Formats: sequence, C-alpha cells, structure tokens
Amino acid sequence: MKSRVLNIVAPFIAIVAFLGIWELLVRVLEVETWILPPPTAIFTSMIRDFPEYWPHIWTTGLTILLGFLIAIPVGLIVASLVTSSKLLSAALSPYITMLVITPLMTLIPLLQLWMGYGMKVRVIAVIIQSFAVVNMNACTGFLNVPNIRHELMQSMGANRLQTYFRMLLPSAATDIFTGISLAAIFSTTACISSEYVGGNMGLGSRIIYYKNFLKSEQAFACIFYVMILGILLHCLVKFAQKKIVKWKI
Repeated sequence: MKSRVLNIVAPFIAIVAFLGIWELLVRVLEVETWILPPPTAIFTSMIRDFPEYWPHIWTTGLTILLGFLIAIPVGLIVASLVTSSKLLSAALSPYITMLVITPLMTLIPLLQLWMGYGMKVRVIAVIIQSFAVVNMNACTGFLNVPNIRHELMQSMGANRLQTYFRMLLPSAATDIFTGISLAAIFSTTACISSEYVGGNMGLGSRIIYYKNFLKSEQAFACIFYVMILGILLHCLVKFAQKKIVKWKI
C-alpha cells in the first residue's frame, strides 16, 4: 500500500516542483512569452481554447488508437510466422529490423505521394512504426519459451492452436506486453511526426502552425495534450497487463 501511494505521490510532487521552478524562472528573468510561456499561461490556454483544440485532439487520438490496435495483431501474427519457420525468419527479419531503425520522417513523404494527405497515411505510418516493435519483442518471448513446455504440450496431444493459445502466448506474455508498451510510445511519436510533415488536422500540425505565428502558449498547450494522450495510452496498456498477466512463469 505504501509503495503504491509513493508511486503516485512522488511523480506528482516532482511535476509540481518542476512546473513551479519553470514558472518562477520565467517570471523572475522576465522571459518573453513567445520564447517560453509560463505554465499558468499554458494551462489557461488549454482550458480557454479547448473548443479550438478538441477537433485536433480527436483526430490525433483516433489516429494513434487505430494504428496501435492494428499494429498489435499484425505484430503478433508476423512474430508467430517468423518464429515457426526458419525460412520466413531468414527472409523477413532483416526488413523488420530495417523498419525499426529507419526514421519514419523519411517514409512519410513517400506514403503521402502514393496515398495523399488523409488520415489513412498517418494510420499506416503508426502501424509501420509500432508493429515492428511488437513483433521483435513477441519473437523474443516465443523463442525463449523452454523446450520442456513444448514437449509437455506434445505429450498431452495438443494441436498447434492449443499449444499456441494455452502455452506459447501465456509464456511469452511479459515480453509481448513489453513490446506493446513500447508500441504505445512509438504510436504517439509516429502520429505526431506524420502530422508535422503534412496535413492541416491533428495536434502535430497545430504545433507547427502556432510555432510559425509565434503563439508559444498554444503550441505548448498542444504539446501538453500530446503528452496526456501518450500517458493515457501507456496507462491503458499497463492496466490491461495487470488484468491479463496474473501469473509468473
């Protein structure tokens, strides 16, 4: 109980202290608001101008969620195929690694050239960036399952589907959720990166817009909303992990 309270109170105190020091320094040093606005001005804009931000929050949130939810099953399916066949592993693994290490900003202009500037391009960008992380962690989990468990399932006469759902997935669940947690982060960054490059909807495009007009309060407000979306998705993943992974194997 004490550790749980500490995990909640300590970050809260840290963020309050950080924002307090930020506010104090900006006021004392008389920094221009277009360079660095105080937190109070940012929070005021977040509340006052919320109707203006909401369509972009909705667009960004929906893009992140769609791409993230598609990336998880795609990553798991590809990981299952790759780990069950040496031929597929040799053929696909280098390209999956390339997707992880290639900066997304280099791919988005090509995707926009082929498919335009709609939401589908941003969703695809999120899927590309996220599924590879899920895939690599799932592969690690599947390959690290002890052989004795495979032999046990064979001795019990289990078929491939039964082995997969009753032994393989539970055994690799911790690694899979590590990949899903990372994918939650990658989904947010991929979405914002794609909105930076093109389009007039989404928080990423608003950050660029407000920056160009030196509206730093509004730009920081959009950044804070991005942080909130990312934190909410991360918390949902952790909540799902606690509900699903209730064993230690």
